[in-house]
Amino acid sequence: MLSAQLNEWHQAGQNRHICEAIEALPAEERSDELICLQARALNNLSQHREALATLESIRTTYADNPWFCLRYGIALFELNREDESIAWFVRAQEGGLEEIDETPGPYAPKTLSKWLTFARRRGPQRLEKNAFEAQLRAQTRVTTPADADYSHFDFTDFWDDCEYSQQSYIGATPTDEEIAEVETELGYRLPEAYKALIKIHNGGLLTRNGFENPLQRDWASPGFAVESLYGVDRTRHYSLCGEMGSQFWLDEWGYPAIGVAIADGISGGHDMIFLDYSDCGPQGEPCVVHIAQESGYEITWLAGNFRDFINGLLPPEEMEEI
Repeated sequence: MLSAQLNEWHQAGQNRHICEAIEALPAEERSDELICLQARALNNLSQHREALATLESIRTTYADNPWFCLRYGIALFELNREDESIAWFVRAQEGGLEEIDETPGPYAPKTLSKWLTFARRRGPQRLEKNAFEAQLRAQTRVTTPADADYSHFDFTDFWDDCEYSQQSYIGATPTDEEIAEVETELGYRLPEAYKALIKIHNGGLLTRNGFENPLQRDWASPGFAVESLYGVDRTRHYSLCGEMGSQFWLDEWGYPAIGVAIADGISGGHDMIFLDYSDCGPQGEPCVVHIAQESGYEITWLAGNFRDFINGLLPPEEMEEI
């Protein structure tokens, strides 16, 4: 009875119902098969981290099941670990799977061969990207805090001081005390280069709003649009501790807790620019990364520090040439 209901919900795309029904069962009634079905629903809800954790809970007892292997591979693939997913798709295929209806919808792969084709194409690309960025992180991890002097920086056509920017982004010149309060709330030391910049112009929309991807490959995005920089004026809708500030993007949109959302793109929240403290800790000098929400929160390294990020921003006409 439950199996038929779960299948009906799966076909109807009611994946939340599947998760709730399985979670409501007593622990002794949650078989490995049901837990594996819960992982399928979580994958279909784009909750791939949760799906992977769910599958890990039965890995020692169920990893030979081809459906387990398929779902484990899908979770890895969607978490931008395509190189790791290959072996699991192969195991699922060796277990007899080929034609599948794992992810309802017209655009999802309906065969294991197609999943393998995608994984084998993207796996080497992922390994190259990871190695490239690991090298850059290693090089910048030992740098001292970046230059915070903007006296020789050309701000011509840098900011877009339109009415909307003044209302939603640009704040009053902050005091050291106000900046310190924001740092305390965020739990991170903000880069000196950032603090110097917001004393000149406390956030705002950008006219110089493009950044070239350091990894130039025909299969990688050539660059990224950066719509604005967040300031520290709490009265502004888009500021680090404002209504749509850094914590909002972590809590409401599920962005990874690696640091501070410092800027937004042009996608209405589907991509963001973060100060990434993963390598340096909360009091260190963070690098700057792009995070693509619709690509499994894929992280792309942009610059070793905030000042290099500011120096690398380009006007639209130069971005068009990349």
